[in-house]
Amino acid sequence: MLNIRRLALIPILLSSALVCFADRPVDVGWLPVTDGQRNMKAPVVEKDAGVEALFWNVHILDEFLGQDIRRVFYHYVRLKIFDEKGKEKAATIDIPVGENTSILYVKGRTIKADGTEVALKSDSVYERDLIRVGRTRLKVKSFAMPGVEPGAIVEYRWQELRSDPRILYARLQFQREFPVQKVTYFMRPLPRDYTSYTMIIWPFNCTPTALSREEDGYQSTSLENVPAFRDEPMMPGEPNVRPWALLAYRNDGKREPEKYWNNTGKDLYNHLLKPALKANDEVKQAASGAVEGASSDEQKVLALVKYIRKNLRNLFGAEVTEAERAKILKQMPKDRERTAVEVFKQGIGASDELNMLFAAMATSVGLDVRPAMVGDREDMVFMPAMADRYFLRSIDMAVNIGGNWKLYDVSARLLPANMLSWREEGMQALLSDPKKPVFVSAPLSPPEASAAIRTAGFTLLEDGSIEGDVDQQYSGHLALDRRSEMRDDTAERRLERLKEHTAKVFPDAEISDLRIENAGDPESPLKLHYHFKMAGYAQRTGKRLLVNPLFFQRGVAPLFASAERRHPIVFPYGWQERDTVSIVLPDGFALDNAENPGGIKFGTPGSYDIKLTVKGGRELICVRDLTFGKEGQLAYPKDIYPKLKVLFDEIHRHDDVTIALKQGPAVKQP
Repeated sequence: MLNIRRLALIPILLSSALVCFADRPVDVGWLPVTDGQRNMKAPVVEKDAGVEALFWNVHILDEFLGQDIRRVFYHYVRLKIFDEKGKEKAATIDIPVGENTSILYVKGRTIKADGTEVALKSDSVYERDLIRVGRTRLKVKSFAMPGVEPGAIVEYRWQELRSDPRILYARLQFQREFPVQKVTYFMRPLPRDYTSYTMIIWPFNCTPTALSREEDGYQSTSLENVPAFRDEPMMPGEPNVRPWALLAYRNDGKREPEKYWNNTGKDLYNHLLKPALKANDEVKQAASGAVEGASSDEQKVLALVKYIRKNLRNLFGAEVTEAERAKILKQMPKDRERTAVEVFKQGIGASDELNMLFAAMATSVGLDVRPAMVGDREDMVFMPAMADRYFLRSIDMAVNIGGNWKLYDVSARLLPANMLSWREEGMQALLSDPKKPVFVSAPLSPPEASAAIRTAGFTLLEDGSIEGDVDQQYSGHLALDRRSEMRDDTAERRLERLKEHTAKVFPDAEISDLRIENAGDPESPLKLHYHFKMAGYAQRTGKRLLVNPLFFQRGVAPLFASAERRHPIVFPYGWQERDTVSIVLPDGFALDNAENPGGIKFGTPGSYDIKLTVKGGRELICVRDLTFGKEGQLAYPKDIYPKLKVLFDEIHRHDDVTIALKQGPAVKQP
């Protein structure tokens, strides 16, 4: 499998002898509880915390298993419960289960205020999905601690087994969902008899203690008084704000970034691009046919991207069965990457492999192509001073279009061919070259590239009931969000999702004639349609009807609820909304002293406006426009939060406008 990870692996110099550290156990059982811990009455780190971790100790053990290395983390957390709020928070513990990670041997106990011990039962531990605020699903190992009460001590420990092929890198997290008095990592480097590489600790968003030697070959680092982590809407990716450190092995000492990236870019070109460019007649013929009729280099690029997306499948996508995936992985060469010809022949490739096939096909039709290493700003916002290819996790393809390099990603198959994932937009990418690699910037897409255009045409009756048709269409990143939810669904399940989503806002509505178009075609807007009927949509008070014409904003919560903010604000991408709602009024009703809510001016980032008009004295038309993120203005320091909150609270207030209709002659119309 062609994978940038292989380039980042540090070679281990193994002898014929194998070493295994499993005979030196780390799980030491429960540590003694001190009188001071039993008698604690108030938290130390955060004064209002109902629960606080007294310590969080982690031992990291590397083992050789044959020719492979396995890394095991032994975690041990001790909590002190101070009040009912803390009791509720500590009653259920969630341990994140990362990719290529297993959580094993969970043990726990509660020491009640009177000294009674209650053990966690093994059958109380289970796995579930946790929904994070404004984030994707997170898989966790969950368990309910027994006998939790104010004054109690709750402690638990577990083993975390990681089988990530990037085994010589590890992220050490220092922050949990509750405050911690002291976090300590104990690490034992691989023996110098087996590798010439040295372990380093690279901290981010914190300053832990320098590595110090412990007994039995361990080295430790710690961080004290770590506040609880709080998820916030529109915050940067967690690694950009949470305290953590990167454990890595190196043999080149201190790196000079410019020299390091120059060598890395040359290596990328020579080891990835050159072998991939060897296209046979079949690949060349397919490329020629794909670009037939294209009148420009950009049209050729888009045609090739569409061809690969249509004719090849992603190895790790839902379109490939487990049996097919296992067969491909088993057949992959162990000493090299698969060539473009091999990927084309099998019709299945990993994300990087599909991009390299694109390079081979594009080169065969005369395009100038380079692989580019790019980071993920939802993970870490990359800067060249971070001299380690670990932070550039993916490969995109850069094509010279009219003298400028433009990035493309064949594997982003739910986006139009000319767009990158928002996680890569705005990032610097290392453009490989045999002579002089350079960094190029992946531009941010403009708001109009991710648009929501929604229309609704209703007839309102004098009893407040409403009926009509609703149409919505989404493009760009807004469409991607919805396509991602439905990509693995059947056509029937997609319609059920649409109905369920609408029913959450309007539980008493009748929804029928549902249709979804272009769910699998990112080159066309995603279209949703349904017929809507609901009694009591408008409120009847005497001779008046009170109606909110902004149908699409019903049930939308304020974007920023909290008065305080810990983290900067980063919108993932700019977007545009245009909603048009027409309502045919009941006979004998007209607007009563209605005024246009008007717009809000907030400068360069965008605009917001609402316009109300009456057509023919019978049809109320409400048009709402919102644009945000112009000129790439998506990131704001937390000091700006009060102003942003006021802005979006004001937008929410305008969206909640109510129009009064009165039987008889109209008093005033907008």
